[in-house]
Amino acid sequence: DAFLKTHAANKHLQKLPFAKTRNGTPVELLQVGETGPDVQAVIVTARHHACESMASYVLEGWLEEAMSDSPLGTEFRRVYVLFVIPLVDKDGVQSGDQGKNRAPHDHNRDYGESPLYPEIKAIQDLAEAQRVQFALDLHCPALRGDIHEAFHFLGLGLPHIRRNVDELCAWLKEERPPIAMVPLNLLNDPQKPNAVDRRINSHHFALRAGARMAATLEIPYAQPGCPLEAELARSYGRALLRAWVRTKFLAAESVGKHEHELNAEFQLFRSTFLKTYRSQPAEAERMAQAYLEAAETPPVYRAEAHNLVALLRLNEKKYAAALEHSDKVASDSQATTHQRVTAALQRLQILSLDPQTSPQQVESALRAFQQLPYPSAEQQAKAFETASHYYQTKQEYAVAIKLADQQRAMAAAWQKGRILLRIALLNELLEQSEPAVAAREEAVRLLRQQLAPKPPRSAFGAAMVVDLFDAVCSLPATTLAEKQAAAQQVFDHEIVAAGIKEEVRKKLAAISE
Repeated sequence: DAFLKTHAANKHLQKLPFAKTRNGTPVELLQVGETGPDVQAVIVTARHHACESMASYVLEGWLEEAMSDSPLGTEFRRVYVLFVIPLVDKDGVQSGDQGKNRAPHDHNRDYGESPLYPEIKAIQDLAEAQRVQFALDLHCPALRGDIHEAFHFLGLGLPHIRRNVDELCAWLKEERPPIAMVPLNLLNDPQKPNAVDRRINSHHFALRAGARMAATLEIPYAQPGCPLEAELARSYGRALLRAWVRTKFLAAESVGKHEHELNAEFQLFRSTFLKTYRSQPAEAERMAQAYLEAAETPPVYRAEAHNLVALLRLNEKKYAAALEHSDKVASDSQATTHQRVTAALQRLQILSLDPQTSPQQVESALRAFQQLPYPSAEQQAKAFETASHYYQTKQEYAVAIKLADQQRAMAAAWQKGRILLRIALLNELLEQSEPAVAAREEAVRLLRQQLAPKPPRSAFGAAMVVDLFDAVCSLPATTLAEKQAAAQQVFDHEIVAAGIKEEVRKKLAAISE
């Protein structure tokens, strides 16, 4: 009710009579856009299980983007008309019921020939009347554990639907709030025994004639390392709508006939450039300029080309030119979320490396990055690291320490020991010996804890054993035996490079003398 009141004046949104529950409660049907001969109908449902409330926030974001006047909202309404049933189990929602597995069956097991619930029959009739080929059902899994803490698609994995969900996930990777997860495609193999259940919403729609997209999106109540609160869920819903518009949904008969799809080509452009721009800068530039110069270049390619050329100019130390390209992405209303965040972070890096940059410019760029909605922890850590190194070059060590502390809060676990060693160095540059020693002692405690009982056999484990050796050697109070033990972990680690092991061997020999 609050959502509808907020958007009551939106010309693209209609609230229509639809159905009444067995208790006589009206169930809402929302329509965004207009029907027409060249417009394809989409049905989106939520709350088949009454308690799965996080789905409603994602749905709100989806609706907000669909009825907005953004470029992708406008494009959505040009191609699609949207029908939404926001509360399928309206009685269950109002009574505070859990709803799942209700006897004799719940709403999401009612899509048979004789539905128990009038609202399900109304959804089936709507699909017939509108000849629906696109359906998305929003759910939430259990509260905790394993797959229940990840966004994931479920449904019947017919080959073309599986391919379409893969393509949607690929674009959602570009559009999602970076701190949130890319959904996993866990559609069932329809060839497995008992895989098909026509009573389920996503299976019912997948088996309709001409179906192109039919799936359930499971929206976790929580994610590891990141709370999924209401506004983040809305942001995810807006990203889902934008990704939907960018997705080219293939019909069943088209699968196998398209060797190169739009997202695959897009990813190939990005990855090829990143592999070549240092070793073959002229070739990489020709590749990007071809997209910048062609009038028919899709907006997403144009924005990507600007970001990549900005990276090339940064590598060439042509800072003003690099900024021009990054700024074009920042002002591009059709750029993806990933592209805008990349441009903001790249702008901070460009300014931090330019000798002509003032502290005020760096502060402004850092604030602009922080104002972006939901950058990932890795992106936030990189931003603080970039700014910290800038202030270190300006010999403003106290500011550099403050920013390094903020970096440490967002950094991956394997990086934290190394950051503490850098904080120790910055304190020494300030001639503050006690905080320097404290930082090194904390690094040793943290790294020993992370490496026990056995260092991880990975590049991260390799980095940490080297950091522990450096930390132990930098503390005058540590014994020779402790230094030898730390060195031995370096020697024993299979992934530490031979050159680094030789450096540790020489340093240990010098200490032993």
